Amino acid sequence: MSAILYAMADTASKLDARVRRSRLRLRQALVELVLQRGYDAVTIRDLTSRADVGYATFFRHFQDKDALLRSLLDELLDELMSLLAPSLADADASRTGTLVFEHVQQNADLYRVLISSQRFVDLVSRAASLGETEMRRDHALSGDALLPPDAAVNHLVKSTIALIEWWLYAGMSPDPRRMGEAFEVLIMAPVKAVAFRRLSGARPS
Repeated sequence: MSAILYAMADTASKLDARVRRSRLRLRQALVELVLQRGYDAVTIRDLTSRADVGYATFFRHFQDKDALLRSLLDELLDELMSLLAPSLADADASRTGTLVFEHVQQNADLYRVLISSQRFVDLVSRAASLGETEMRRDHALSGDALLPPDAAVNHLVKSTIALIEWWLYAGMSPDPRRMGEAFEVLIMAPVKAVAFRRLSGARPS
């Protein structure tokens, strides 16, 4: 590689690092300010001031405040579903339930922001859609099902988020392991029992 190409690659790398830093600062600023003031009271000027990012720079990353919140929601939901999905095929869902509540514990402020915001509805609907896809991959509708799969998964997702919300405002006690056990007994086992049977050849637990 020529000296010019090396220099171009180095410049691009530095630009990428600056972009990541700016986006991270804006996300952190949003979480902090929403917890202090509420989502509606936070302005883009507030965000850029707290993040130490130029006002014009904000619009190079996000169209508006909602787009910034949506980026946080998308990332959090992807992480949450990557943890939750194995429990749909796992004979012992308490293991992945524990991982879910450990994730909530590690990202408690972000969960509080999203649950208290208008985007909470998006979180539920998107999680329900992803959850149904995962459940159908490893399970078939039981012949004597009490509920259709969309109703069962809708209950699963809403109940899980409600349990997360309660736990956050209860001071995150009991610990994630006990919450994982509660998740299995209160939510996952009943959903499987009333709507699904496990497919042969499904992913091993």
